[in-house]
Amino acid sequence: AAMAAAAPAAGGSISFPDDYPNSVKHFLLIGSLGCVVGAVVALYFNLNRPKPSVVHSLLFLIGAVGAMGYYAMWTGLGAVYKTSDATPRVIFWARYATQLVTQPMLLVVLSFVAKVDTPVMVSVVAENVLLVMAGYLGSTTVAPVKYLWWMTSVFFTVLVSYQLLPTASEQHAVYKNTVYATIVCLAIFNFLWLMGSEGSASLGLSQEVGLYVIVDVVFKTGLGLYLLFNYDAVTDGDEQISSQQYV
Repeated sequence: AAMAAAAPAAGGSISFPDDYPNSVKHFLLIGSLGCVVGAVVALYFNLNRPKPSVVHSLLFLIGAVGAMGYYAMWTGLGAVYKTSDATPRVIFWARYATQLVTQPMLLVVLSFVAKVDTPVMVSVVAENVLLVMAGYLGSTTVAPVKYLWWMTSVFFTVLVSYQLLPTASEQHAVYKNTVYATIVCLAIFNFLWLMGSEGSASLGLSQEVGLYVIVDVVFKTGLGLYLLFNYDAVTDGDEQISSQQYV
């Protein structure tokens, strides 16, 4: 609503980051710094291991990509002002770019930790890519088409959850909690899409961005640190996870 009111005041000219509400700028900066923390901790843990770990390396990359994405949005590079919808609204395309990279990587991390069979890992990762793509395509269109894309994203989210849940049945409690939290985060992302700028715009921009940043930092940094601090317990000290390959 704040951005919709900004257009007439600026003579129809909207540019970012100048026209962000201050709260949005702060949330985006917090998101970037939160991901930096995750990346730095993962890198530190990996460099201080006897052998580098694929899991630690991926968690570092998740944090690094997340930090870059939020920095792009904070500087205005990762946002566009969409005027084709019922009301003008801000769409963060960089959000989808980071999701397309970081969400599959976290699913690969979970697959490595639980030593999931390759077909399951490939399927879950591919479905996650499709759910992110569906969300992005929906953000570029208008109703009712965009809601069909949203339902497509929800469908793939359900598929990912359906295949991910059985992997936690006989695993360490830390892994189980991470899987459950991952599924919850994916579900909240879908809810925020529906209520935010991409969907009905029921939430104000500051509310949407603030909620998204909180959930996303939990997803990218919180879950990563949770796994890092409990890595040896989850893997039972099995170093093969550092170099195992799936064929």
